[in-house]
Amino acid sequence: MLEALARRRRRGPAPLGLPMGLALAALTLPALTLPTLAQGPGGEDASRAPAIVVDPTGSAANGMVDESALRYYAAQKQTARMKAEAARLKQLYPGWTEPTDLDTLQPSPPEEAPLWDLFTAGRFDDLYAAIAARRTLDGTWQPSDELARKLRRAGFRSRLKGLAGARRNLDVVALYRADPSALDPSDVESLWIVADALAAEEATLQAYNLYKSVLDTSSDTGARLATIQKAMSNLPMAAAEQLIALGRTDSDGNSEFRRIAIDITRARIVAFLHDEAAHEPTTTDIAVFQAQARKTGDPRETGLLGWYAYKRQQFREALDWFKLAISRGGDAMIAHGLAHSLRAVGMTREAEEVAYAWRDKYVGNSILFIELLERKLTQANPVFIDLDRINRYAKVTLASSSGEGAQALGWYAYNSCQFDAALEWFQHGIAWLPSESTVLGYALALQRLKRTREYLEIVNRYDGLFPKVVDLLFREGPEGPPLACSVAAAPPAGARQPAAPAATAVLANTARAPAAYGRVPKPDISANGAVRPLPVLRSEFPLSVAAENPFRYLPAALARQVPERSAGGVLAEPATGAPPLVARRVPGAGTMPYERYGFALLPGYNGMTQASTLTDPPAGTQWQDQQAAGANGQTRSSRESDRFGIPGSQRATFIEAGPTAGQQP
Repeated sequence: MLEALARRRRRGPAPLGLPMGLALAALTLPALTLPTLAQGPGGEDASRAPAIVVDPTGSAANGMVDESALRYYAAQKQTARMKAEAARLKQLYPGWTEPTDLDTLQPSPPEEAPLWDLFTAGRFDDLYAAIAARRTLDGTWQPSDELARKLRRAGFRSRLKGLAGARRNLDVVALYRADPSALDPSDVESLWIVADALAAEEATLQAYNLYKSVLDTSSDTGARLATIQKAMSNLPMAAAEQLIALGRTDSDGNSEFRRIAIDITRARIVAFLHDEAAHEPTTTDIAVFQAQARKTGDPRETGLLGWYAYKRQQFREALDWFKLAISRGGDAMIAHGLAHSLRAVGMTREAEEVAYAWRDKYVGNSILFIELLERKLTQANPVFIDLDRINRYAKVTLASSSGEGAQALGWYAYNSCQFDAALEWFQHGIAWLPSESTVLGYALALQRLKRTREYLEIVNRYDGLFPKVVDLLFREGPEGPPLACSVAAAPPAGARQPAAPAATAVLANTARAPAAYGRVPKPDISANGAVRPLPVLRSEFPLSVAAENPFRYLPAALARQVPERSAGGVLAEPATGAPPLVARRVPGAGTMPYERYGFALLPGYNGMTQASTLTDPPAGTQWQDQQAAGANGQTRSSRESDRFGIPGSQRATFIEAGPTAGQQP
């Protein structure tokens, strides 16, 4: 009698999962369907086989909740016994929830009792073999719908976990979309796996629906809290906010998610930093989060508060939080925020030291270090800078191949009458980042060194691209307005090297040049209506320049692979015959100075004959986001405009305003 009862108790199907928060045992299944496997023993007396004991060394799912008796009573419609068994399981497993499909269960055939035993034990290979053996004896036999459905879902879940463990999100999504009904709606872990993969592949709506299904069907507190945490990690915060709003409230009106209020506040802060739509944390939320950050001492928490305060332009508070985070072991990104905060409160020298100290840990710190001292180096009247700082700046510039740093050192050397050093730094700057200001400085250095032929060639080389460089040949005076080095100036007090006022008009907007030097421009047309001759000699412009550009150096890795190169590693230009004397129109470049005399550039590669400006990047790009931030009152780095702007356009603010233009974080 006891043996028969034991067999009967095992006829109901077993669950596929454990209480929430516990690890699930791996289930090994070869396929979703029921293929014909190796022949195994079987026969009519198989239904009389004794209950199979789980082998500890086999493929059983250790710790699985045995719902077989519960499902057996439900299938036999023995309601009282079913309720008693459910109460027993809840007492043994506090996190277990009663299945929702008990009222739909139908009694399984008696001969399936051994098959359910195998399923309950997790011995799926043996189960497939037993099914194949039974089909060998009876070709028309099929397992019951309940067993086939459970086995199909078990196979699905096994493959799902294998793909998730290998981080194959695309395959997880493909598996789910091929057969969505194979996903057990009561299997929360599988729902999470599929939802996480969908979110990673930007199928936000489908992922949201799966997370929501857990909240709609599960009463397990741990599962509901974990679902919100996963949603905040994988979905846009606006979608996660909708799930948070589904939380149940107690008699006092408190949300069930108050236990993870710190996590919700953290997610809202991160959303604010990324300009995502979300509920803004309340003052109380921030106060609780701050207290938690001080208590735990986690530099990531204090650093997050630093970035939050910085974005809200509370720079003093941001400085305090970043300092606390650094003292507690913060990383290079925390140091980056500390340097930005120091600069925002006017402590530029301290910001420079922080950026330099952390330059090798995060490339942003190296860029920030170059930018901070660049402002001083490119001032019109350079101040005295300690020699050690200059040498340190030069080493970082060379190590990072920074075009901005090279042109800054070039202008500092030029404005302090060190023309040989300026020439070499401008050469490096052109090779790394050929901007208009760098080429202009190089041409001026050649002019001051009386290297006339090279000066004329570099001006002609950039005809059609940099108007200010070409304009050097079209100034009314033979040498143009007086430059900084034309008049000797006494060095400032305490300085150990000569310094002189810079040529402000050199890097200033051409429209302001006459006013800056007190000159009144002459009319272009003489009294008799004849066109005034160009203020440039025929031997100076236009000139035919060699196609070999001495500033196009091969990368070190390629220089060893390309034997057909000239001395110095110059990248050879393709042979195109004699170059034309007049340059072609470059889209985006401003009007050349000689065009007001009736001359025109050759058509560009796209057939254009008029000056044009390249179209703005499309919506959604970083540049467009920065433009939107500027429209909201936030400032944007003028150095960034110089690097990514189009010469002659409104975006090239640094070139138009000169090197002394201020920069904001």
